[in-house]
Amino acid sequence: MASFRVHEDLEKENRGVGPMAGKKAGGTVFGAAGKNQLQPQRTMLNVLNTNIPHADKTIKDAKNLRATGGAALMPKVGKADENACIPRAGLPAKAVQKATSNVTEAFKGFQVYDESKENLAAAACLLPKEETLHEKREPLQEIKNVQLLETPMSVGDSYSPMSVDKSAMIVVDEGHIPKNDRERFYEVEEYQEDILLYLKEAERRNRPKPNYMMKQTDINHSMRTILVDWLVEVSEEYKLHGETLALAVSYIDRFLSFMSVVRAKLQLVGTAAMFIAAKYEEIFPPDVSEFVYITDDTYTKNQVLRMEQLILKVLSFDLTVPTSLVFTNLYCVMNDVPDKVKYLTMYLCELSMLEADPYLTYVPSKIAAGALALARRILDLPMWSKMLENNTGYKLPSLKDIVLDLNKTHTLAATMAQQAIQEKYKSIKFKDVASLPVTKLTEETFDSICETLTRAATSSSQQAQPQQLLTSTSDQENGRAQKSLLIA
Repeated sequence: MASFRVHEDLEKENRGVGPMAGKKAGGTVFGAAGKNQLQPQRTMLNVLNTNIPHADKTIKDAKNLRATGGAALMPKVGKADENACIPRAGLPAKAVQKATSNVTEAFKGFQVYDESKENLAAAACLLPKEETLHEKREPLQEIKNVQLLETPMSVGDSYSPMSVDKSAMIVVDEGHIPKNDRERFYEVEEYQEDILLYLKEAERRNRPKPNYMMKQTDINHSMRTILVDWLVEVSEEYKLHGETLALAVSYIDRFLSFMSVVRAKLQLVGTAAMFIAAKYEEIFPPDVSEFVYITDDTYTKNQVLRMEQLILKVLSFDLTVPTSLVFTNLYCVMNDVPDKVKYLTMYLCELSMLEADPYLTYVPSKIAAGALALARRILDLPMWSKMLENNTGYKLPSLKDIVLDLNKTHTLAATMAQQAIQEKYKSIKFKDVASLPVTKLTEETFDSICETLTRAATSSSQQAQPQQLLTSTSDQENGRAQKSLLIA
């Protein structure tokens, strides 16, 4: 087993070497033979399974050099060469050369093979002498000034054979693009009918009582109208969604159907209902302190939170209720309704929230269908069609009452004391549908429209019947001809 010594600190070990050390030792240099010889402690490092040639001889030479007054030459790691050795002072030149050669031979087994020079030489040999067409470039960069061969995949005059000429692409108009996740969900045709059936079932399960105001002793319809108009201003102030407003009004009506409220607490009920609806519908709902602020500090934070708990307890936490706005979005997506018709329908539905007397008797799906029919009438479009009848589940004669009530509300909208909804829909965002002229609609006009639609439906069905008869007779004649051929 071969072994070699490693100096932990060469500077500490050979402190005695040099003229300054000689003076301190009484004129003798440490390392010479005599009593003042310094023998520093060294650590031993055993190397297992190594066959280093001349290792023992190298160690003996180092000991002899140390005895003659020189320091042992040990390997020191440097930047230029790992196996280089630095000679000490007072070492003979021949001994230095001999020790260096011996140590170099001893550490040949620890040399690291470097392939970089050999690879560079091989790459230089492989390079052709002639100039190539490709310029020298870094990886993943675009090839320039290269004459590419035409391939079946090449399109246009681009350099890459897999690139596509964008100037020849045709932009296809995809039509109506849904603006939110709910409308995108309604776009799935396989689920539209099931969604509509579920919403119609849910709207009947959680309905407010139509005549609940008769049991209220301290509030009336006008107070409720003022409250709803104030909630519209609150929703516009904090930029809340329309669905948040519709849910808040629904929670108020359902709560007042079971609880009697004094007029001093009616605004507190509306504030707490809007707070619940915002937390249900909005991504970033306003804080409760904001709702305390909008009441001009009429109520405290604890009062709003306690009213919130009371409303949730009375409603049994059934907060997922379909509103007229939900059905409006569904109808517009299913029937590909233009934006202006959709905004006018939303405007009519929000006007219906101001009055509880006639509109609480209708379900939200019927209110949305009547508002859509009236909006189409105002914009000089066919009031109803077979597709609308199939997708909404309502025939036009069944919408007579709701359409006439909405037309009356629309006519009186300009003269009402509450103008928050009108100002909201006069903005460019909703295409100024609140400024459209009112269309007068009477019962006789509505009945005549219904008769016209029924006549058109019957005439189309009569035209379809002869075609069905022709196809059936032709099929029978073809069958007889085939039988006669078989018999022959």
